[in-house]
Amino acid sequence: MAQKQDVADKATDNSTVDRRSFLKAAGAGATATALPGYVGFQGNVTLEVWLSYYTEGETKKKYTDELVKQYQNETGTQINITGVPYTDVVTKFRSARAAGNVPHLVEVMTRPGILAGGAGMVVNDLWQSSSLADKASDKVMAGHRVWGSQSTGEEGNLVTFPLGFRPYLSAWRTDWLEQAGIDPSEVNHKAGSLHWYDDMPGIYDKLKQTKLGQKKGAFPDTTGMKQSDEEYMSLYIPQHGGSKSGVVNLKGDKATIDTPEARKAIKMQFDYIDQGYFHENSINHGDEESTTLHWSGQTAVNHIQDSTDLWGDYLEEQPKAMKNGAYTWGLPMNAGTKSALAWLPALGFIADGFDNQQQQDAAVKFIEWWVGDSDRAVKNAKNLGFVPVAPDQIKKEDFFAQTEMHKEFWRGAALKTLNQFEPSVIPAVAGANAITYDIPRSMHQRISQMLGRGTGLDKAVNQATSQAAKEINQRLQQSQ
Repeated sequence: MAQKQDVADKATDNSTVDRRSFLKAAGAGATATALPGYVGFQGNVTLEVWLSYYTEGETKKKYTDELVKQYQNETGTQINITGVPYTDVVTKFRSARAAGNVPHLVEVMTRPGILAGGAGMVVNDLWQSSSLADKASDKVMAGHRVWGSQSTGEEGNLVTFPLGFRPYLSAWRTDWLEQAGIDPSEVNHKAGSLHWYDDMPGIYDKLKQTKLGQKKGAFPDTTGMKQSDEEYMSLYIPQHGGSKSGVVNLKGDKATIDTPEARKAIKMQFDYIDQGYFHENSINHGDEESTTLHWSGQTAVNHIQDSTDLWGDYLEEQPKAMKNGAYTWGLPMNAGTKSALAWLPALGFIADGFDNQQQQDAAVKFIEWWVGDSDRAVKNAKNLGFVPVAPDQIKKEDFFAQTEMHKEFWRGAALKTLNQFEPSVIPAVAGANAITYDIPRSMHQRISQMLGRGTGLDKAVNQATSQAAKEINQRLQQSQ
């Protein structure tokens, strides 16, 4: 906790603010003879940008193409977008780096580990002189500072700029709630964060007794242990008071998957499966399975899906249900600590990609234009599902209260999560793929197999987490 406070202090102390003001003043003087901002200075700059979300659907691609075209027409800066799927970005980046042909900016939301080993450029001065530094939530930036610390080995560093915020929220079916005699205000954002032990068992028990809950194959909720979705350890462990980076510490040099907090979180997963609160096949579930079950009415709650998909996918696949009040949204759960996983859509600055200050300034101005403008923040929410990094934008822009559904989702669950929760993040360390996904998956499988052979839960979790910590530490040591 002390380490976390140190990071926060570095982001807000007077020397940082003074330096930011100085850098802005210097920047203004340097471009006094040019057009507004850095437009005249940037004229012939070309930026190579890799975006993974760009490959996820025609809506996102079309919107981004239009956005980039508008910026190019306004500034003369050339932006070349390359779509690289999240599953391929690590391999492709390694190849590009080996060939000495890396892009300037890479979207690193689910793969921040590529910034480790000197790949990420420290952008502290660029950030402090940026207009975004005055707009972005300190809580959002705390997650970026964790990534900077882990990828560079030095606390207080930044290697990324934010594009948005995608917190995990809880979504509830109102038909299950009605059958259980539970008013939506008892579980949605009006109730605040529900406690995993003080609140949820009683709610789950009521849901189990409903007509929907008594159907074959129906469960109140599910958890995720599928390999591609093992980032949930960065959801549950922080909620139980563990590391804000889940399976490793904030410095990124030691495993935390065997800490008391982590073990309690993992025991909860298996205990709630045993009690019938979580789906019996949770060992093979992730967000896709949870969402599909939720849509079909086989689960009452979906707590392992992020805001982008809870808004975009639900509106696309369940438009009538959404508009007819079939869903209501709440904050993440807690187990004594209001911290929960949030994806951080971000652009990582690649050190070898930049040849000069002109390119760096051009990259900053592009992101400022894209993220800092309130009108574009609304469009980012509509088309990409990104919660704005500036709370004021949610409070002021009409879109976020366009209907009761909008108001409840954006100004209720999303804004309250942004304001009240400490975002936790997946690790930005070398070997992050194995550390975030492969090793926790093997751990969950070991526990399941041991339980199947009659081993007690405490013993199974202790043994499996010790083995997982050993494997994570080996990976971390190899990268040092």
